[in-house]
Amino acid sequence: MWMILPICCLAILHIAGDHVAVIPDLASILGNKEVYVSTLYIFIIFGLLLSTILVWIGVKTGEELVVVMKELYGLQGKRILAFVILSVCIPASALTGGYYAAQVLHILTGISPLVASFICLLLFSVLAAGYGRCLLILSNYIGLLLVPLLLILLFLFDFKLDIVMPRFSSVNWLLVLGLLGYNVGGMWSILVVEMGAYLSQKGYIAICLILLAKSVEGVFTILIAYLVLVANISGPLALAGIVSQVGGAAMVFTFNIILFCTFTNTMVPAMLVNARQVSSIIQISFLPALTVAGIIIYLVSCMRFTTILWIMSYSGFIMIVFIIYTAYLVHKYRENQQ
Repeated sequence: MWMILPICCLAILHIAGDHVAVIPDLASILGNKEVYVSTLYIFIIFGLLLSTILVWIGVKTGEELVVVMKELYGLQGKRILAFVILSVCIPASALTGGYYAAQVLHILTGISPLVASFICLLLFSVLAAGYGRCLLILSNYIGLLLVPLLLILLFLFDFKLDIVMPRFSSVNWLLVLGLLGYNVGGMWSILVVEMGAYLSQKGYIAICLILLAKSVEGVFTILIAYLVLVANISGPLALAGIVSQVGGAAMVFTFNIILFCTFTNTMVPAMLVNARQVSSIIQISFLPALTVAGIIIYLVSCMRFTTILWIMSYSGFIMIVFIIYTAYLVHKYRENQQ
């Protein structure tokens, strides 16, 4: 039970943003089914590898990522980590909170997307600052309904899995890097290293736990991807389009409420992470740092969807190099200690 519960919690926690928004919408952006599927398979495989490296760092050091950075990079370690995390977390937050959450609010209320984006980021910042605790708890419970609802959607849509064989030559590498940055960078890197440190006494069982959680997440990703391909619906929010085909207005409204709560559950901790990194870099208190982070995210969210994805591709590459290099330093550090 001690393994099953964390696996389910990790998988559900990470099924947001990219899984219910970006990945479904990529089908219409890429156009080619083989390129789309090949890109997702490579993204899942690399996601598993990078998550394994991250949890290995936690298991080997027994420390949180911030502590590891101080030991490896000295006094500037925390600031280096902050820059790397922000390079991924800012565009990811712009997509999840400034673009997709705003799209949902626009559908629900009719408010223009730019105004909706400002309202969403303001709400997430207020919740991250510790206000509206009851609202956040309610949102957490409502957001838990997303995965069961999507599984029901698979059955209602009369979904049939038509496997497309992925090809290495068809992979869109820029999008792989962008998805990896979105999926493995930012909060996930901190969380996985911390979990590895917490379960360090369990040794390599902790690594297996993370691999199982990412595998569950990967299976869910592929199912969602094939559902979008079968439905042949373009974004934004392709899943909402599928729901409208299956159910009536009431079901679409319910789905959008649950989706908005899911984005809220993702964005509140993301805003905390962003604010703390900004605070670490420019040495200001939490609330001003939260304000600065919110302004930057809003400005980035005003860019085109594809532009934000390309930014994440390059920042994702930086994150991958950083993770691998940090793991190498941990290995050398432990060798020198022995």
